[in-house]
Amino acid sequence: SPQYNTKPGRPTRNVTNIRTGEGGRTGDMIVMWDALTREFQNAPGIYYKVYYKRSGEISFKEVKSLRSLGNINSHTIRIEDRFYYTKFLVQVQVFNDKCIDTEGCVGPMSEPVEVLSAEDLPQVAPTTVGARPFNSTAIRVAWTPIPNVREKVRGKLIGHRIKYWRKDLNEVTESQYVLSRSTLPTALIIGLQPNTYYWVRVMAYNSAGPGPESERFLERTFKLRPQKPPTAVQVYGINPSTIKVTWRYVAPTVQEEPLTGYKIRTWESDKDISQANDTTVYIGTSGFKLEATITDLSPGKTYFLRVLAFSQGGEGKMSSPAWKFQMGDPARLNASPVLSKMSLLSAIIIPLILCRLV
Repeated sequence: SPQYNTKPGRPTRNVTNIRTGEGGRTGDMIVMWDALTREFQNAPGIYYKVYYKRSGEISFKEVKSLRSLGNINSHTIRIEDRFYYTKFLVQVQVFNDKCIDTEGCVGPMSEPVEVLSAEDLPQVAPTTVGARPFNSTAIRVAWTPIPNVREKVRGKLIGHRIKYWRKDLNEVTESQYVLSRSTLPTALIIGLQPNTYYWVRVMAYNSAGPGPESERFLERTFKLRPQKPPTAVQVYGINPSTIKVTWRYVAPTVQEEPLTGYKIRTWESDKDISQANDTTVYIGTSGFKLEATITDLSPGKTYFLRVLAFSQGGEGKMSSPAWKFQMGDPARLNASPVLSKMSLLSAIIIPLILCRLV
């Protein structure tokens, strides 16, 4: 079918979605909007003018004509550096070849919209920085945050940058960083070496970048976690929902932290180990024995079980292979031998017989 062009005319539509643009350096105010699409331009040569003023000022300032830039969707206005992260009211006016600003034509003007100027770097550092070992390869760092006011943060606080380096290495050349995208005054540094001293510093940061560094703080990671798993694990049925578990003591070396206790980890056979339940036995408690009673298991359910030692250095290796057992009739269980080799089919047919998987 034939196509026809209507006669060109003045623009009748305002721009929409005026907003703050991302980025920019101190002294910038980036204004963005949705440019007019072709069906709303009414004539060739579409272009814009931008007007702005700080909140509280009486009159708008006018940006010089942007005619040479055409149908753009953003413009960066230079303002005084002292007006970092400041609210401005912005309006955008539309022109085209049938409505030119230098000829006195009044194009459609948007409503005033609030826009923020670019941020500046934070001006103060976090204080009272401290750290405590979390385990053999991690340190928990905490600090007093900087006051959340414009003059200190100079923008919107995004998070904190934690700088760390080994005590025996050079800060300038060997430092590493953890970026915490949280305003909470704490962070965890992982991937460290056991029984090693580290210096830490903290910086606040916003979209302009990090602020000044805090004073440094020295802390040591714990020694190694238990390196050997418990052995001679045995499981005994007590009733249809209760079992008793025993194992042999794990002796830590001088390179390892002293043991805190043991965990008996059980989970249903049709679920992942991440959904396991732990029964914890602490060394040094009254009546401590190398055994644990686990209750509230479901009769008829099949479970996996493994035992591990733990300390301040972290969790040790789990016993291997895993025990697999089905809860059922305790009389039949106690009358049956504990089998070390048993097929899954046999484990299902013989209720409540406990077996080691190999």
